[in-house]
Amino acid sequence: MKKIFYTLILALAATTASAQGIKIIKTDGTTIDIPAAELSRIEAYDAPAEAPFYEGQWQMHEFVTTAEEVNETMWGGMLTQGEAYPEFNAADKLTFANGKLIPELKSRLKNFFIGEAEYEEAGTLTLHIDFLTTAELTLLKLKGVNRNFDAATVSEDKEAYIGVRLLEDEDADEAGVYLLDVYLIDFQSTSFFPEFNDYNIYDTEKPVATSSGTFINFTMKKAE
Repeated sequence: MKKIFYTLILALAATTASAQGIKIIKTDGTTIDIPAAELSRIEAYDAPAEAPFYEGQWQMHEFVTTAEEVNETMWGGMLTQGEAYPEFNAADKLTFANGKLIPELKSRLKNFFIGEAEYEEAGTLTLHIDFLTTAELTLLKLKGVNRNFDAATVSEDKEAYIGVRLLEDEDADEAGVYLLDVYLIDFQSTSFFPEFNDYNIYDTEKPVATSSGTFINFTMKKAE
């Protein structure tokens, strides 16, 4: 918590204090004048901590890495897609609040976010989106997800990482509207693209799906 102190040197004589009052100069340059007659005491207090940028409720905006885009563009159609790869559903919501991630999902993302999970920040990650583009992500370590990414089985290891950042919404009617850019980078799917195992993509330390064509990416807007 950030400590904020307002201090005032008061003369012992009441008449001096009466003449002085107090002027508070805020960080934005505005001032607040308080006559001494209205003051009984000045106290220090804990300013509310600023919430992390990802906190709040978010609703699906766009599914960036569709199965077709990953398979055809990045893999030349060599992957076995199946029907388990997650897809766009406008009703999908994720809520980040006080170390808890609460999913409200209609799509196959519910095969990864299987219920309420605990999360904590775990540093940053430079993700290579493609050959020319990188993204600086905040890593969140989740406890309570299904790394199998499968409707039929749940992984023994339920601890995984995701990456998040803010992106300005270029289609918004006004400036300063941001989307939450989410990257699923730590799963070992048993229900789609099994070739990831054949190519030893998962044969690395966690998080695993950090190369182009392996991570799952979608953006979310603030829920109304």
